[in-house]
Amino acid sequence: MPQLLVQIGGETLPLRSCHWVLFGPNDCAYASEYGDGATGPEEAHRNFTPRQRDRDRETRQGYHVELLSKKQWRKQAGPCFYRTCTHKPMQQEAVAR
Repeated sequence: MPQLLVQIGGETLPLRSCHWVLFGPNDCAYASEYGDGATGPEEAHRNFTPRQRDRDRETRQGYHVELLSKKQWRKQAGPCFYRTCTHKPMQQEAVAR
């Protein structure tokens, strides 16, 4: 099977070594999957949030999906999952899925 490659920040990387991340409007990471779990941000968002109406609501609220290198993931998303980030908590109704 051929290896899919992506360019992030001028660097060419195997897709499987990257991570799709769902960020909230407060820039905190709420979901993550390996890069080869999806071929684009829409597919990754569908993996994180299966129902269309929920994805539409999240998009309206400012959620977005980004593809990060491992290094970027450690810096931008890792602290959110390890509960060491400094992002301002969102109100409960905005976070509810």
